[in-house]
Amino acid sequence: MSVEIANRQTLINRPGEEPCPQRLWKNLFRFNETNRTELREGSTFNEHKYRANPQIYQLRIGLPTANNEKKKMEELYQTVREQIKPVEAEIRGVIPPWLNGSLLRNGPAMYEVGPEAYKHWFDGLGMIQNFKVENGKVTYCSRYLRSQAFVRAEARRGIAYAEFGTPLPPDPCKNIFARFFSYFVPPERTDNCSINVVTMNGQTYASSDSPFLIGFDPSSLQALSEYNIRSDFPGPVRMFSMTPHPHEDEEGNVYNVAVSLKNGTRYNITQIPPRPTTPGDTAPHPLQGVNVLSTFTPKNRLCYYHSFAMTPNYFVFIENPFVVNVWALLTMKMRGRSFHECMKWDNKQPSRFYVIDRKTGKVVAQYKTENFFSFHHVNAFETETDIIMDVCCYPDARIVYQYYLHHLRSKGEHEVSKGFPDPALRRYRLPIPKTASSSSWQRLPSYSDGRDYKVLYYGVELPQINYRFANGKPYRFMYGVGPHQRGDFLNQLIKVDVLGKEAKIWHERHCFPSEPVFVPAPGAESEDEGVIISSVVGVRGKKSFLLVLDGRTFREIARATVPCPMAHSLHGMFRPRSPALLGQCRKAWAEI
Repeated sequence: MSVEIANRQTLINRPGEEPCPQRLWKNLFRFNETNRTELREGSTFNEHKYRANPQIYQLRIGLPTANNEKKKMEELYQTVREQIKPVEAEIRGVIPPWLNGSLLRNGPAMYEVGPEAYKHWFDGLGMIQNFKVENGKVTYCSRYLRSQAFVRAEARRGIAYAEFGTPLPPDPCKNIFARFFSYFVPPERTDNCSINVVTMNGQTYASSDSPFLIGFDPSSLQALSEYNIRSDFPGPVRMFSMTPHPHEDEEGNVYNVAVSLKNGTRYNITQIPPRPTTPGDTAPHPLQGVNVLSTFTPKNRLCYYHSFAMTPNYFVFIENPFVVNVWALLTMKMRGRSFHECMKWDNKQPSRFYVIDRKTGKVVAQYKTENFFSFHHVNAFETETDIIMDVCCYPDARIVYQYYLHHLRSKGEHEVSKGFPDPALRRYRLPIPKTASSSSWQRLPSYSDGRDYKVLYYGVELPQINYRFANGKPYRFMYGVGPHQRGDFLNQLIKVDVLGKEAKIWHERHCFPSEPVFVPAPGAESEDEGVIISSVVGVRGKKSFLLVLDGRTFREIARATVPCPMAHSLHGMFRPRSPALLGQCRKAWAEI
């Protein structure tokens, strides 16, 4: 596999391992062998108690450096002020004149509320960022999403909802009796939609793994309306959550996977049809006209899922053994637990693939394989005999623990991922069933090396493709972020040729790029004809900026430096000023 460095400056003074400050190394997990009581992570270290009984108090802490200098990763995960008034960015290079629109980014940006602090990267209150690109210029603004989680936290001066890795603290305003009886009330789900930005029927929404969607104005970033699929979903079925990564077909139908808990746990594939609009129409409800195309039951228990795959004829859903204890979920408030503490990795269970016919909604094939964990699908397509599916995979769910803030903030740039596996781009091959339905679990066929998957690239996450051109079809290029060297956090952009197994890389020291977004050029005739745009957060005195790369060469053609702090975001989308300007790629894949 060959690797080309697109930014030649990185060949000089390439960052190496910086000397680590003196540390006190103890075990991260503390356990009382006497009374079998597990102690929570993040509790204050008490030196006297540690000296009295070091077997009870075992902790891994990092001592400050002599000059008390902030670590790079601590800078990356600190609360950022919103920038409501747009500010103009300083342009270096030339932005293509056809690139006009807004890059909308979403992600956690507030990690402390009053005296209370969130514990996990996924927990911070969400901020929407807007890079408006127009006639070669860029303006930037940001605004915290005014969710109930934000509004109530602001009023309470403390955390208002349990989040993924943060339990709900006791309400100091309640007396002991009110607090006791509140434990028997099922916990409210947080509406902190801090994961992605999606569009449906021309409207823009912030989304997450929760049952909520928050509509917002893509220009002012002001929240407009909030929708709860648990209460708003038509019919008797109530959906508990959905993925923040829906799919859209050429007709404008939007597909997603939601889970329902009434009368047993079920996975549901939903379809929201397009709705013609005329000027002056009020914003439609995002669930208007929704259909449930398929319902199927977990083989084991409800699993954590974040995305799924779609081809012209099939949906593919992966059930990883990172399972949810529903009873623990319902009693988490009483027990003072977070959502993550209601999950566990069941190493005895395999990973399972459900293949669903898009026309009938029936599960037509079920496959099992050696277990793995994944957040993101890359793409899936059909051949005459197989469904080919590319997924960013980890051997287990340890990556979720890596994203606790105490871990991220206590490390330098080159030691965050030590001890954690890099994500691997794997290709799985699922035989297309010859019969109408299949109820037995079959093993996946093996490749020549005996494994039932093929590794296309090591060290890539947050994958993106030229979606309009390639989703559900044979494709060649994927884009993502990854570690520049072993132990690094995600600090470089990558373009992977999945056919030639070659990679092109953009990297700059002390810079952390976001998920890359591919924008095709008007009238593009090849899959990679266009640009890659990414918001890049600088640390150690480096300013943050919007980066524009040539889609083919992966070389920098422009950057727009922002004169204010920026948050490190998770997902987003490019919203063109005029969709017609982007056009469709005209050549068929076979001609390329």
